[in-house]
Amino acid sequence: MSGPKAAPSEALLTVIEAFAHHLRQLHTRAGAPSMRQLSTRTGYGKTTISEAFAGRRLPTWPLVEKLTEALHADKDEVREQWAAAKGRPAAGVPVADWLTSVRTDIPDLVTGRTLEEVCAAVVTAPKQALHQSWDVLRVGALQISNAYYGDAPGEWSSNIVATYGRAEQDGLLPAGSRDVANTVHFYYVSSLVHPPELPSTAALLQIAVLAYRLAWEARDRVTAKDTSS
Repeated sequence: MSGPKAAPSEALLTVIEAFAHHLRQLHTRAGAPSMRQLSTRTGYGKTTISEAFAGRRLPTWPLVEKLTEALHADKDEVREQWAAAKGRPAAGVPVADWLTSVRTDIPDLVTGRTLEEVCAAVVTAPKQALHQSWDVLRVGALQISNAYYGDAPGEWSSNIVATYGRAEQDGLLPAGSRDVANTVHFYYVSSLVHPPELPSTAALLQIAVLAYRLAWEARDRVTAKDTSS
């Protein structure tokens, strides 16, 4: 009789990607100022700033320092994280299994489009696809808040991210939930501030999948509570 199957190896988030994620969190906490505003505050171009948030390469410290000031963040803390990313090898932070496994038992969502439809819209109507991706997270946050906390998120889009963070902290949603919500939120807010500056098709596809994966997790949790009631 064969033993249990070995768990698949965890995907790894590079330290550079992790640092960029931290910058995006600081951006959200600062009220998500536009790329144009950040460009004015830092003296760097919008493309250079967008690259710093993207995580494809580690930005220079002078740029990070200016961004830290523009986002009203703790400069010493950010410098420590930047120095750690600069001095460490390219891998290190594990990504949760629920983000890397293939799911076949896909639950129904309240919103109007399926994942397949939104992925198709990425090519033909990218802005609509991005807004739909955010909408599934918004609905999921409303369901979680209503089912478990007896309230609703605040009127700001950042309150949706906070709801996923609260649910993750309380053990209702798996580790990484807030990070995923924050990533989708970053691109959604950016699209509102600068509508023409949408991510690439490849990036939008990934954003849509992340949004739906988290929305499925939220729906599973609400369904489980409804079943046990």
